[in-house]
Amino acid sequence: MDTIMMKKAKQKANELGEKATEDDVQVLGAKLPSMKKGVIAKVWDKVLFLWEKAKSPEIPLSFKVAIIGALLYLVLPIDAVPDAIPGLGLLDDLGVILSVAHKLSKYVLPKIEKIERKIENKFYEISYQKIDEKLSAVFTSILINTVITFCVNAIGCMILIFKPFGMPASRWVAIALFAVVFIYALIRFILYMKEYGQMTKKLAVSVCKQKNFSKGISDFICTEYKYIAWLFSGIKIVNSAIPAHYQIPDAPKIVAVFESHYRKRIVLFAVCLLLYSILIATTKMILLRM
Repeated sequence: MDTIMMKKAKQKANELGEKATEDDVQVLGAKLPSMKKGVIAKVWDKVLFLWEKAKSPEIPLSFKVAIIGALLYLVLPIDAVPDAIPGLGLLDDLGVILSVAHKLSKYVLPKIEKIERKIENKFYEISYQKIDEKLSAVFTSILINTVITFCVNAIGCMILIFKPFGMPASRWVAIALFAVVFIYALIRFILYMKEYGQMTKKLAVSVCKQKNFSKGISDFICTEYKYIAWLFSGIKIVNSAIPAHYQIPDAPKIVAVFESHYRKRIVLFAVCLLLYSILIATTKMILLRM
């Protein structure tokens, strides 16, 4: 369409918006549905978008004036190009609608993206928190039981060394303590393997296969939790297709949560092994010298 004609159409729409009254808005609401025709029908979603935002208290007055003006220009028979002209009558209306919709989208979409980002970040924050809480609960249970069994074994060793109940009785008391601890630990191990055995086995195989702790955990998680593998690929697709898109919360953070907890378990096992070695060696050395 001729640029001069389009400028006139936009100017007229602005004038209509600036002079619009409450009665004009009521007329607009009544007549708007009848304008779903011709080229306007193809952009009807934008017309409804403008009408919805015109009633929104969050939209600044300057935008509302432009919206009302564009919509009044659409419904009133005072166009730069008469609507009666076949094939051309609604083109000026279309141009005005698209122009205002484009300007409004530049204002509205960043706000929508910001809200979506907050919701998405909150979702991932909750997800990380739940994963961390579950792994922390498992680790705390392992730690408590490890401390209990070590302390009882240490008490048994002390009874063997100091013989508070006499020689035969102290030995039997120590043996009973060792037996109770062994049965308790065995039951705990069986329960753990029943619930987490397959997962532990797959994790160990993955780490050995990758020959790297971090890569092994990452491979294990992506294999076991399909949605995380999908998220990994989703990040790559979004970042390559829409470089300007804000960053999706990074899936490797989930891997890092798992990795941190499993590293703590390895450290606990190493410390436990060292303490038991010291306990057994010390007890044996003292008993041999007695």
